[in-house]
Amino acid sequence: SQHTTTPSVPPPTLAAPPAMDTSHSYQLATFIRSLLFTCILLVCELGVGGAFLGGVRRAPSHHRNIPSTSKRPLSSTSNSHLYHRDCDFTRLYASDEDIQDSNQQIAVTIDTTLSDDKIKSLFAWIKCAFSYDGDENDVYGYYYSNIELAIAASFENNMPKDSLPAKLMDMALKKEAVSSSDWEEELIGDAIGRRDRESASLGAMGAAQWSGQWMTRPHALLNVKNFTSVDDWVKTLPRGCKRTLKKATPELQNFTVTIKPIRGGDPAPHSSYAHFRCVVEHEVRLLANMYGESTGAFVNALAEAISRYMGTTRMAGSICEYRDAETNKVIGFAHECLKGRTARGQWFYCDDSAATRYVWFHSVHDLVRRAIEDDRIDVVDLGPSGSDAFSELKSKYGFESVVDWPAVADYNGDFIYEDGQNEDEMGDDMIRMIEQLMKRQATRDFRQKDTE
Repeated sequence: SQHTTTPSVPPPTLAAPPAMDTSHSYQLATFIRSLLFTCILLVCELGVGGAFLGGVRRAPSHHRNIPSTSKRPLSSTSNSHLYHRDCDFTRLYASDEDIQDSNQQIAVTIDTTLSDDKIKSLFAWIKCAFSYDGDENDVYGYYYSNIELAIAASFENNMPKDSLPAKLMDMALKKEAVSSSDWEEELIGDAIGRRDRESASLGAMGAAQWSGQWMTRPHALLNVKNFTSVDDWVKTLPRGCKRTLKKATPELQNFTVTIKPIRGGDPAPHSSYAHFRCVVEHEVRLLANMYGESTGAFVNALAEAISRYMGTTRMAGSICEYRDAETNKVIGFAHECLKGRTARGQWFYCDDSAATRYVWFHSVHDLVRRAIEDDRIDVVDLGPSGSDAFSELKSKYGFESVVDWPAVADYNGDFIYEDGQNEDEMGDDMIRMIEQLMKRQATRDFRQKDTE
C-alpha cells in the first residue's frame, strides 16, 4: 500500500476527552467494562462465522493519502483474519466538515501468531491505559482503555499508519524501552494494601459459596491431615503419576523456583511484562486447545489474559516463580493463598516452553509438600476446573471434585502470611476489634437460634 506518514501530533480540531474521575478504581472499572464489552461482542458474533469483527475507520482526507481499501483483497494466510466493525473512532479527531468523508471504512487483518514483539506492544498499550491521569491536554490518553483498539494495533497486519490505533501504538512504544531487559522485569502494579488485596482475593477463592450467597463450581480438594510427608501422598498415586512427578524436578527440567510473597503496600512481584507474557501464552494455548485455533478463540484469550493478569496482581498471597536456569527468563508462576486451614492454589500460568517441562506438576507437588509440613493447614484446594479433562487429571493426583467444598475446606479465619510480609495499615487494630465483635455476635445469634 502507498501512504504518507501522519504527523505525530494530533490535528487541532480534536476535541478533548470528557471530564472524568481519575482515580485508579475508576480507570480499572473503565478497562474492565471494555473487556466485558469485548467478550459480549465475541459471544454475539463469533459463533456465526468464526472471524472476529472489529472496526477501525480511516482518518479524514487531509490526514491521509492512501487508496481506498474497500476493493483491496484481504490477506488469505491461515493465521490472519478480518478485523472490521462499524465504529466511530474517526470522529475523535475529525473536524465537522470531515465527518462525511471520514466514514470510509478500512479492512484490517489480525495475525494470530504470538511473538514477543506483539505481546510487548500490547503490554505497552496497557501501561498507557493505567498511566493516563485525566489530563485534558492529553487528547489521546483517554482512549487507551479500549481493548478492541489495543488488540487491533498490536496484532494487525495492514493497519494504515494514519489510523487512530496506529497513532496510539506509535506513541505508546515511544514511551517504552521495550528492548531492555530491565523493562521486561519492571514491576508496574499498584502498591495495594493488605486489606484491599484480601478483599480482591475472595471472589476467586469462592467466598460466595462459603458466605451463603450462591453456589459456585465444585472445587478439587486434597485432605492432607493424615500425611506426615509428601512421600506419603505420592505413595497413594497411580504408577503413571509417580513417573510424571519424578520428571517434574528443577534438575531434570532445567528451571529454578523462587517463592515471592505478595506484600501489602508494595507492587505485586509478578506485575511485570515477564509475567504478563506467561499469562498471554497460557490463555491463548488453553483456549486453542479447548475451542480450536480460530480468531474468536485468539481474541477472547487476549481479553481473558489481560483480565486475569489484572486480577492476580491485585490479590494477596504469594507466587511460586519459575525461571529458565540458563536464560533466567520467567517461564511461569503459581499464585497461592493460605486462609483458615486451607492452602489454595489460586492461579497458574506458564509459557509454551514451561508447558512441556512439567512445571504445573512441580507446582502441585510443592504446594502439597508445604501444606503437609504446615500444621496450620488441613486441606489443599486447587479450585474449580475449566474442563472435565482437567478435573480428571486432578483426580488422578488425589484431588476429589467436591460440590459442597466449604464443608471440607475450612476458609474460616484469617489469611496466613509469613512474618513481616505486610505493612501495618491505619486502623488495623480497630478493624481487628470490630471483626472479633462481629464474630462474637454471630456466635451468639447462632446459639440463640439453636436453643429456639
